[in-house]
Amino acid sequence: MLPDFAHSLYQAFEREKIPLLLAGGWAVCHHGYSRLTLDVDWVCPRSKEAPAVALMDTLGFAKMTGGMASRFKNRKVAVFPYIDLIWVDDATFVKMAEPDPGPTSPTLPVINFRALLAMKLHALKDGEARDYRDLNDLRLLLKHGHMKIPDIEFKAMCQRYAGPDAYNQIRLL
Repeated sequence: MLPDFAHSLYQAFEREKIPLLLAGGWAVCHHGYSRLTLDVDWVCPRSKEAPAVALMDTLGFAKMTGGMASRFKNRKVAVFPYIDLIWVDDATFVKMAEPDPGPTSPTLPVINFRALLAMKLHALKDGEARDYRDLNDLRLLLKHGHMKIPDIEFKAMCQRYAGPDAYNQIRLL
């Protein structure tokens, strides 16, 4: 179950008309495989980066890193989970927000299944530090997730986002 503070954060962004999509470990849980996660990841349009960073500052979070994603730490509560904002262009955000087929009623907007798989595949390029977690997420989402995608489509996604060896690595071939 998503922590209450994540709902509050989303509501603050919604009031400021800054769109967010839940991503990362909490999106993995939403899509059918429950696992422990120690932070909350959100996808946000790059065009909203300046107001999003300003809002996080107003809410008491210090920006720790920048780049393709920004990590925020609560200034007052050291044990408060990190908040990561992952920046994407507006067109990508719209595509990630497209609903999956079938009945779903998340309380917060969540990236769709294919976007989650693409993000996990792309993360494999970050090196060994993330490999175990992301490989495990991919394997278990494909096995236990609410959605299924054709194997030929997944092979193409692997090639596009993670490279030629990713499919065999994930499928343990």
